[in-house]
Amino acid sequence: MWHGLNQVKNVLLIQAFHSFASGILGVALPLMMKARNVDVVMMGLVFASMPLIMQLGRIFFATVSDFLGRKPFFISNGFLGVVSSLIYYIAHTPLEFLFGKVVEGTKEGAVWAVNRAFLLEKSEGQWRILVYLRAVVYVAYAIGSLLAGFFVVWFLYEGTMLLCALFGVLGVLLSLLLVGGKKEKFSVGKALQFLDFRKKDRVFKIFLFLFFIMGLSFGFRVGFVIPWFLDKNGFSTEVIGLIVGLQILLAGLFSYIFSRSSQIRRLILLSGVLYSVMFFLLGFSSSVFAGALVIAYGVVEGMNSVGQEGILSRLSSKESYGTDIGLLMMGLHVGEALSLALSGVLISLWGFVAPFLLSASTYVLFYVGSYLILKE
Repeated sequence: MWHGLNQVKNVLLIQAFHSFASGILGVALPLMMKARNVDVVMMGLVFASMPLIMQLGRIFFATVSDFLGRKPFFISNGFLGVVSSLIYYIAHTPLEFLFGKVVEGTKEGAVWAVNRAFLLEKSEGQWRILVYLRAVVYVAYAIGSLLAGFFVVWFLYEGTMLLCALFGVLGVLLSLLLVGGKKEKFSVGKALQFLDFRKKDRVFKIFLFLFFIMGLSFGFRVGFVIPWFLDKNGFSTEVIGLIVGLQILLAGLFSYIFSRSSQIRRLILLSGVLYSVMFFLLGFSSSVFAGALVIAYGVVEGMNSVGQEGILSRLSSKESYGTDIGLLMMGLHVGEALSLALSGVLISLWGFVAPFLLSASTYVLFYVGSYLILKE
């Protein structure tokens, strides 16, 4: 049996392959849909499906994994990565892309249902392992984003999708090396007990709402929005990939730097204020200044992530890490789906100023509320 440290390294490598492919898709897919004549309103609706599908899968997978173990869901993640990439390879209509997003959302739900819980178990609840996870996610996603534009030029969209499928295969092979084994016999009654909102304390319930607000804010700038925004500002496919990649690389760097901070409340407040200022400015920016702001936002994103992981680790119970984290993230993804669906309509009517200003203003409720409720 592998030592726990090797298991942690293996899961971080699985996450790296997963996030690298996601980084490629994050840049290439919106541009591919645009090239295949999917309009911005339909694109918003297609992308909005993913957070909902992810969260439904995640909460189910997380609850089951608290009983049956994490390994089957890491394997499922890799397999579904292959399937979703192959669907995108052949997709041309909004309905076909929607089917791909449903499969991709299920893939995301599988891995995020178990990765944090697995790492917390193997590191005896040390919350900074979650920041290291986030740093791996950022760096791998950044490298995928940086290279995405070049892959599209070299291999076209079709070859780029096949490359993403290959990383899904690698994910399956690495997952097979994990130590399996059930945690305990599955009990529907106990699973429902973990999911029972009434048994959660007041602070947990408040943060379910605050995470919904955070998701509502994020949905106005995630998914297709930033690549489309950069495209409208005249940047080429390669440069869009470089800009998004540099942003995520900065996020990974600053999440690692700020992981040593013990002042979580202050970090949430500071990063929140910077977030609102950044997206207010982005709403009125264009050309080179717009690209520079998107890159600079990576610093704020890195700070944000440390605060979010700190909240998750503080509010989750040891016996139900997977379920508690899934419940907390449920609000985020429901909010994200709503605003993502709306963002395509807003962009078609008023341009990018509307979603960016809504993102900046909505986020105020999250960081002010978190600062007031949390205790160091």
